[in-house]
Amino acid sequence: MAKKIVLISIGQPSVNPRIVKEADAFFDAGYDVTVLYCFFISWALEKDKILLSKKKWKYKMVGGSPFEGKLIYNFTRVRFKLSRLFHALLGEKFLLAERSQARVYDEMLSEAKKLKADWYIGHNLGALAISVNAAKHNNAKAGFDFEDYHRGETNDTALINKYTYLENKYVPYLNYYSTASDLIAKITKENHANFSGNTITIDNCFPLSLQPDFIIKNKNETSLKLFWFSQTIGLNRGLEILMEALIKINNPIITLTLVGRVDDDFYLFLKNKYDSLSSTIHFAGMIEPDMLPTFTSTFDVGLALEPIIPVNRDICLTNKVFTYLLAGNAIIYSNTKMQMQFNEITKTGVGFDVDDLEGLIECIRFYLNTENLISQREYNYNIAKHKYNWEVESKKILEVVN
Repeated sequence: MAKKIVLISIGQPSVNPRIVKEADAFFDAGYDVTVLYCFFISWALEKDKILLSKKKWKYKMVGGSPFEGKLIYNFTRVRFKLSRLFHALLGEKFLLAERSQARVYDEMLSEAKKLKADWYIGHNLGALAISVNAAKHNNAKAGFDFEDYHRGETNDTALINKYTYLENKYVPYLNYYSTASDLIAKITKENHANFSGNTITIDNCFPLSLQPDFIIKNKNETSLKLFWFSQTIGLNRGLEILMEALIKINNPIITLTLVGRVDDDFYLFLKNKYDSLSSTIHFAGMIEPDMLPTFTSTFDVGLALEPIIPVNRDICLTNKVFTYLLAGNAIIYSNTKMQMQFNEITKTGVGFDVDDLEGLIECIRFYLNTENLISQREYNYNIAKHKYNWEVESKKILEVVN
């Protein structure tokens, strides 16, 4: 009989590529896989339907939504608000930390306990306690994925204290934890110096099945097509300095395509301050995750414009980078600690100090040189094909769980 694995998230699959890739890897390795998740945001529901319709592993949304299971959804929303209120007043008693971190803590734990599994693996901090407690109940093993450094996502002391409490309470009971970058691994090991389980770093790579054919750029083609994507196109994402750079360069052969949902504030910001760029900036809307690498491959340069604040952004390595590599894009990195370290090792792009406008302009001009662009794109495509892909990365977690 196949071993059973339950993956747990307090978000939705279509906005968490990492849990989907893990579920695929475990299923393909012969495990009986179930993903438990909960409603988080309305626009992702249709994306979930499309994504999950293609999957062979099992899944269940727990705790309802505004559109189905409204009674339980509204009940858990009220309880969630009360839990946060009482947690602020009473502290960690009565599982208030757990319930104020996950709207569906009780319902998700109940569902997880019913699924007699060998492993319970949590994704995002609200799922940490659920995974550990379900594993204890069924005398099973527990794992957790630190895709982000949660204590470094905020400057709110109360939230940091809660995150620290949850980690200190439940991490010792894990059989392993994974992280999404070497620097998140380093600081997490410092926070949990006595942890005796396995620790692994799993980069946010993508399957080679999604790698498109390499698009060869004609040496006589002078245009430079820049590309950036996220779930939301908004302010404080590194785009403001990019607009300044494009204005200053003032070269019509440079175009920028943005993928994601456009934030109203960003649209007004662009309209009011950078309307002169309107002919060279294109909004492509949302792209299905499985279609994104192919779409990305039609551009020249992928932009990894992470800020250094909060701390988590400084030490993370996002899925942008690995999407660009898979698609064969050259990359412009802002020099966060982790991106600079990664680029020094891999030589996959050029970098500029965060907020250094002239540095960013120099990076863009570097790729206006067609020889620089062509050689970098070919190199990046091949390094993804042979090293930075999910087939390589997934072996790490399969070894631990096996």
